[in-house]
Amino acid sequence: MIKLFYSGTYKVRHELINEDNILDMLKDDMRSKIVGNVKDTVYASEGVQLKNNKNVLYIGGFYYEKKHKNKTVCENVVYEELKQIDKCDIVIANLMSYSAIASITEIVYAASKNKKIVIFCDPRITSYNVEGEYWFPILTVKQLCSNVEVKFVNDEDEIVKYINELKD
Repeated sequence: MIKLFYSGTYKVRHELINEDNILDMLKDDMRSKIVGNVKDTVYASEGVQLKNNKNVLYIGGFYYEKKHKNKTVCENVVYEELKQIDKCDIVIANLMSYSAIASITEIVYAASKNKKIVIFCDPRITSYNVEGEYWFPILTVKQLCSNVEVKFVNDEDEIVKYINELKD
């Protein structure tokens, strides 16, 4: 079974989400589309088998990561998500929007661990020109790791389709 770590920005600002509204606020998030429901992407778990691809186990990231004593919320997220990347077989990075700073950090970390990385980019945002977004981290990751693929796509449905077609 393929262990998948997904990296990408949330479409809803964090300060608008709380435990009472999270299922509604994240129902259209990419993680929910990948897994097949919102509930299994909210709280940390050891993994969730995808509804539309039984070959794939979603192991992170989650909105609420496992809590550890003596760590701040931010330290918890970093600690847990780096552990999830350590355990995964593939990192899918969604760079279809601007300001995906955490995702950039996650793909650089994944490259340092020689993980398979598939980066999805919007050609209207990212180009290999100085004016384009993400060219520097993408080229850096490609220098660090030979197992990196970059896909230019027009919408996030193509990411879901790619994941649903993954095979061992």
